Amino acid sequence: MVEKVIKYDGSVEDFDPNKLNHWAEYACKTGGDWAKIAIETFKRLPKESKSSDIHQAMLDVCYAEESLEYSKIAARLEVAQLRKNMERKLNVRPNSDSWKSIRKALIKSGVWCKNTLPEYTDEQEQLYQEIKGIKLDAWQVGQWADKYIVKIDDVPVETPQVAAMGIGLGLLGDNWLGHHLVKYIIESKINLPTPILNGVRNGNFDGVSCCVISVGDSVASLAVGDHLAMVMTAKKAGIGYEATVRTKGSSVKNGAVKHLGKHPIYKSLDGSVKLLTQMTRGGSATVTFNAIDPEVEQIALWKSQRIDIEQRLDKLDYSFAFNDAFLEAVVKRKDWYLFDYGVAPELYDAFYTASVDEYNELVDKLVLEGKHHTKTNALDLLKHVLLLRNETGRIYTFNVSRANEHTPFNEVIRLSNLCQEIALPTTPYCSMEALYNDTGTGETAFCTLAALVPANIKEDEYEDVAYVAVKALTKLIELCPKLTKNHKRTMLERMSLGIGVTGLAEYLYQNDLDYDGSDKSLEFVHDYMEKHYYSLLKASIRIAKETGKSVKAITDWLPIDTKRSKWSNKQDWESLRGLPRAHSVLTAIMPTESSSLASGVTNSVYPPRQKVVNKKSRKGVVQFICSSFEVGKNLTAWEVDNITLSKYYGVIQDFTDQGISADSYFNPKLYSNGKKPMSELIKEWVAHYRLGNKSQYYVNTMDVGEGSIHDLEEVEEDCESCKL
Repeated sequence: MVEKVIKYDGSVEDFDPNKLNHWAEYACKTGGDWAKIAIETFKRLPKESKSSDIHQAMLDVCYAEESLEYSKIAARLEVAQLRKNMERKLNVRPNSDSWKSIRKALIKSGVWCKNTLPEYTDEQEQLYQEIKGIKLDAWQVGQWADKYIVKIDDVPVETPQVAAMGIGLGLLGDNWLGHHLVKYIIESKINLPTPILNGVRNGNFDGVSCCVISVGDSVASLAVGDHLAMVMTAKKAGIGYEATVRTKGSSVKNGAVKHLGKHPIYKSLDGSVKLLTQMTRGGSATVTFNAIDPEVEQIALWKSQRIDIEQRLDKLDYSFAFNDAFLEAVVKRKDWYLFDYGVAPELYDAFYTASVDEYNELVDKLVLEGKHHTKTNALDLLKHVLLLRNETGRIYTFNVSRANEHTPFNEVIRLSNLCQEIALPTTPYCSMEALYNDTGTGETAFCTLAALVPANIKEDEYEDVAYVAVKALTKLIELCPKLTKNHKRTMLERMSLGIGVTGLAEYLYQNDLDYDGSDKSLEFVHDYMEKHYYSLLKASIRIAKETGKSVKAITDWLPIDTKRSKWSNKQDWESLRGLPRAHSVLTAIMPTESSSLASGVTNSVYPPRQKVVNKKSRKGVVQFICSSFEVGKNLTAWEVDNITLSKYYGVIQDFTDQGISADSYFNPKLYSNGKKPMSELIKEWVAHYRLGNKSQYYVNTMDVGEGSIHDLEEVEEDCESCKL
């Protein structure tokens, strides 16, 4: 039990139980047993404890109750600590001082950049006084403090309300747009990505969420790929990567050299993304490998723990790219032909956009011409991939045919990003000069992300919220420092946004619905996603009209043109067809593992894993309680079968012009030997893509060990930006 306390300034004093009682009593003003909190906290502390340890111990006592009442107590403790930090580090009291004094102190301290922010006005003061009393849940405050609030000497020195003021005003200014962005952030209507939440008020507008790279079959192009992976990792972007190069043993320099294959290429990539850190950890990359690559089976094994450590490249994630011809070959149990890129480059071009018949005709032609190939069975190849996918959880799959069908782009989409929700054109660079020259060929795909929170948005304000979100990301792209002249040109030409959805589960529960696969539930999601995309498109058209700037390199495609689901459309789509728009794409559904906590809702479009989730953070634990989830009534992710979940992804994909980080779930307790039969894995996979989905992301496996339902969830290996 505690005897000595190490204070924030390093001094040591005797433990005073009255101080602990005071904190506990303060926290329990609205309910709860303050004596219980004080006693249990005292028991948990070692003889010599830091002040921060005492604070965390009090939070842990609250979290142990797993109740909304004690969550509110934890929230009061979190907010009180932030206010104390600001008083200690900035000499301001955020609950009683003016916005003017808080703003001045943050600028003077150097953690805010004066040039980024508009000059102080009375209207700002009024806005701050309006929002400062908004109550947030413990998980919201805790996540803000851990991830997003600026720090001095590693001590958080903002409240979420103060941070929102700096972000909204710094990005959109002291006007209707900036003020509403502030409100929509703190009211958890707009869910912003980590680069924005960490930046803006400090002068950092480096807001690129995703970087997607294609590499060609040359030394110069490979060098550009490594260079981009390294520098974009330093900018906190997650990396998606594919190399269309010759296979191992192929002829190089007219037979003088044999190609070493993709292992050393991927090894170099792994080194590049790990060289520079993102906050406290290395970067991350997903490598896309092709279904017609002769190395396909070996590449899939590099993620496995079953192979020799010298061959293992398990720090990378992998995505298996296939087309509709492969899907048909699986269903019909047909042969599948593997060709080296050096032998049949035209087949690699056709792989992405050709129809099934066109593709198969080209394969037959190449075989008749005697082009060197390897024949395998499509179903056997899929079994190999799915076995490793289920084993590792981190081998994804990506349907390039659907990606190039359900899109406004004319250019080819070859791969997705780290988390499999981005679907944008890429072109390899032939040299470093091409990368840094604004007229050079080659294109890196970039996307800036955010999400809307339907559970917190009123029906009559949805279009306003969508408009503010689109304006915010548009401004961020304009202000974001570009690595090269080529990137500046292509980013501004594309203006690619990915505004997704988070907290869909809670929106369903609000409307007395669930992930049960019923027509009523699926149609509800269909109608909501239709409204979501329609609102974003109207916002983009409005911005194009306001600015006189519109994107050129897209078709007049609308989601209704290639949707797969049966539900009738409710919006007036034809009234928008062909109108100038400011953005090429508008939607992507990312995981939002982290930022959903800051918004106080379930993450992304997934069913919750359970009512109470404890997530690791740098300072300890952040606990989330899904208050709208009713145990015994609502289904957890482990109880929704994957085909039913794919139906929801399918109607979401209908109105998503990019992709979905589509998770699947595996509960070993449902199977006698703890293993899912391969036949079931195949059935799920085929159904998922028949429903019109573009990609699959994680396989989440339930830990069936004792007490596992409350085990801490590991989310730190995801891309910070894709998690949002």
